[in-house]
Amino acid sequence: MGNFTDILTFQLLNSGIRLATPIILAALGGALCNRAGVLNLALEGKMLLGAFLAIVVAFYVGNTYIGIVIAMMAGGLLGLLFAFLYHRYEVDLIILAIALNMLILELTVYFMRVLFGQVGSWSDPSIQRVPDIQIPVLKNIPVLGDILNGYNFIVYFSWFAAIALYFILFHTKFGRHVRAVGENKEAAETVGINSRRVQTFALVISGMLAAMGGAFLSVGHLKLFTRNMSNGRGWTAITAALFGFNHPIATFFTGLFFGFADAFAVRIQNVTDLPPNLAQLIPHFTTLVVLVLVALREKVGQMLARRRFQTQLQSPQTSPEGATSPASGTD
Repeated sequence: MGNFTDILTFQLLNSGIRLATPIILAALGGALCNRAGVLNLALEGKMLLGAFLAIVVAFYVGNTYIGIVIAMMAGGLLGLLFAFLYHRYEVDLIILAIALNMLILELTVYFMRVLFGQVGSWSDPSIQRVPDIQIPVLKNIPVLGDILNGYNFIVYFSWFAAIALYFILFHTKFGRHVRAVGENKEAAETVGINSRRVQTFALVISGMLAAMGGAFLSVGHLKLFTRNMSNGRGWTAITAALFGFNHPIATFFTGLFFGFADAFAVRIQNVTDLPPNLAQLIPHFTTLVVLVLVALREKVGQMLARRRFQTQLQSPQTSPEGATSPASGTD
């Protein structure tokens, strides 16, 4: 059995940051949709589609970056399709998302068999992984350089996306419109805010971010595609957004926490005698615990709100002159 210092290393921190990247990107998209009042449960399918298209296009075109761009465009188009069906035909987004997740899972397996004759996984030596970046100033800083330097541009983009989304939501006019639509769609429309445009924007950006997270899995972190490569990361991203109160910065750190849970599960298999099947349950158990905490937080919030309301009802009403109200006045 390995000791504690064998587990907590810089390698664990680096792996955690990398594994958190697809979760963070999809979670930011989910948080944006929640802020706009549309529930996007199709993050899993969009992430899987992004992973598949990125590596397929990179193989046929010979350019990994073009593969990532095509994957993001496909994710954005799916978001646009969601918005169209939701606003034009009032399709239930939950049913649509579940159907899409199942459809993309089977389509990726089908096209992998048709195009490459493989079912479980596929790769090719000609595919180039997105290279890591060495930041000149940062890499020379002790400790900090070991933790924050040496990732590819998708990892750094996820950090930038969290900051940019925070600025947009809380420091721009459009961000105020997004939050207004999410809080009260009808009231927002009465003051001239186009709720359809706002929600369409949220769904398109969310799809692009989720697809970019999927592209990171296939060409940013590895150089292969496997069946169901997203492996529940889209659902984990939804959990991260909820636990982070749909706030970009809180969502970022929650996604980072889930990434470290994944890295810890991998690391503990390498340095301990813990059965692999048990170690692989750690990320899923962590997600379950966070979901329970989200549910408890909601219940506690509702209970406190009811108590405040009851206290206001029971408190004595007084007139402006300080006399008691008629309900509690003298005969």
